[in-house]
Amino acid sequence: LIPIISASTSASASSASETISNLIPSNHTNNVAVILSSSTFYHNYRHTTNALVLYHSLKQHGGFTDDNIILMLADDVSCNARNPYKDSILLEDIRTFKVVDLYKDVQVDFSGNDVTVDNFFRVLLGRHLPHTPSRQRLPHMDADTNVIVYLTGHGGDQFFKFRDHEDFMAKDLRGVFEQMQIMRRFHQILFLSDTCQAFTLAPNTAKFDEESEIEDGLKNIYSVGSSLKDENSYAHHGDPEIGHSVIDRYMYNFMEHMGGSELSYDGTRNNKSKWGDMAQMSLRQGMVDSMYRKERSKLGATVGWSDLGCDIAMDNAPMSDFFVMKHGHHQQADNDGVQLLMDPVHFWD
Repeated sequence: LIPIISASTSASASSASETISNLIPSNHTNNVAVILSSSTFYHNYRHTTNALVLYHSLKQHGGFTDDNIILMLADDVSCNARNPYKDSILLEDIRTFKVVDLYKDVQVDFSGNDVTVDNFFRVLLGRHLPHTPSRQRLPHMDADTNVIVYLTGHGGDQFFKFRDHEDFMAKDLRGVFEQMQIMRRFHQILFLSDTCQAFTLAPNTAKFDEESEIEDGLKNIYSVGSSLKDENSYAHHGDPEIGHSVIDRYMYNFMEHMGGSELSYDGTRNNKSKWGDMAQMSLRQGMVDSMYRKERSKLGATVGWSDLGCDIAMDNAPMSDFFVMKHGHHQQADNDGVQLLMDPVHFWD
């Protein structure tokens, strides 16, 4: 296997200082994450890897539990007949040269045909069909909840595809976030899109605010996209045994910037790890500037970002607000506290 997670220090873009000061922590009380890989077929192996790398990062370094993460994988590439490592997605740690199985201890909440636009929007809005199991619902979300929404797959100018069967438009996602704001289902959202023309999906733009019926527009959503309009999102490298690309450049470089694993498998500390320093690292530094080396993008594309409508600028918001779990007083809502819809709702109509 080819190593894909390494420990190194990435240079920031010239527009940001290496020394992050004046960080303003959020006063939220709990965190949740929705991680979506919407691609099918074995040749999209890398999209599953992207999602699982973020999933394990939140659990291992941020203290998240499966109760606070919804993981949606449209294809189970670990069971594909062409996968040489059956029932596994294996990566090699560059420091210890020991193999990591990304499918170990994974709770997949939605898979295969259940990965739909309808179910994705239901998770965000908390509008579930009757008898939806608790593992497919996020715990109670309110105005004190910080949310990560991560999308990886195929998309284009203002659309994102699901399993080559359907898609949603940027305006549909904007509408869902507006409903969440009205319902007071979040304090802040970090929206990460990792696809071709990714930043065209950003919901917090001046154009959308002009068209919005919500007074003062959408608030407190940070958007980051791995590419701009007319740009592609590229794979980082392939594995000759797997036969396809195994991870995309954005997620690879994010993990490289953070230093890979905080602890190696023999228990010794990785001194280059930044996972323990997230309270001293801004969102801009961790999610945007880390993708540049001497002002040149390491992605072959330009990272788009927006903090329009946010009370705290991306330069002043610490990574820990989203990547480190806060354990508030909320518990999983029971059926009496969930809005149940008997018929499928097409949010994009």
